[in-house]
Amino acid sequence: MRILTLLAMIATLTLTGCASSYIAPGAKADLQAFAPVSIQAGFAAKPTAPFPAAIAAVRVQSSGYANYHLRQSGGAYGAGRYSVVTTREVESDSQFERIARLPQVSGIVAINRMLLPQQLDSDKELREAAARLQGDLLLIYTFDTTFFDTDAARPITLLTLGLAPTKTIYVTTTASALLMDTRTGYVYSAYEATKKSETSASAWSSNENADKARRANEQAAFDQLVDQFANSWDQLLARHLKKPTG
Repeated sequence: MRILTLLAMIATLTLTGCASSYIAPGAKADLQAFAPVSIQAGFAAKPTAPFPAAIAAVRVQSSGYANYHLRQSGGAYGAGRYSVVTTREVESDSQFERIARLPQVSGIVAINRMLLPQQLDSDKELREAAARLQGDLLLIYTFDTTFFDTDAARPITLLTLGLAPTKTIYVTTTASALLMDTRTGYVYSAYEATKKSETSASAWSSNENADKARRANEQAAFDQLVDQFANSWDQLLARHLKKPTG
């Protein structure tokens, strides 16, 4: 009996040693950090309607954010209430080009870490960076990606790879964004899009394959977000574009 128990322990240790794990990405940034601190402050902020407008875009995540891909290249930047991801790991040039081609958009630029302080606590740091780039509007966006399996109702933070090929892994990504006036902090619009997908755990044979699924889901969610942005742009212009006088 003791021999059987010992053999079972050895088999378990062997399997555990051979298995690798995929660490789920960090959390989204709380976009409320960029909202007015009070109702009065919200009404006090006014749109400057600087059209045609240059847009400065920046991705933000939780403080200390990391994912498998970014761990290979240094991770996110900054400490405080949020961090900034300056590597476009899921966003495509065509998505930003679509925004740049919208009427009354004079161009789109990305904020990089050279323009940012180490401590990031509010929209002020991002607006100052956007101003240095002559960005009239500031597009702030974030991703919230979670994983589930068929046996769990709660999100999984550590996924064992290669041990359960019959399981299905569910990936849910919500992309959220705010469009803000660089000069005043006025929020022109808010956007949110969610993409859900599923795949067999057998496809998650390595960390790289697992992370490809994460990046593909985030890219699809961002594509939906860009759709929302583009489709609502004419309405935003109708509300805020200054009419010629005469």
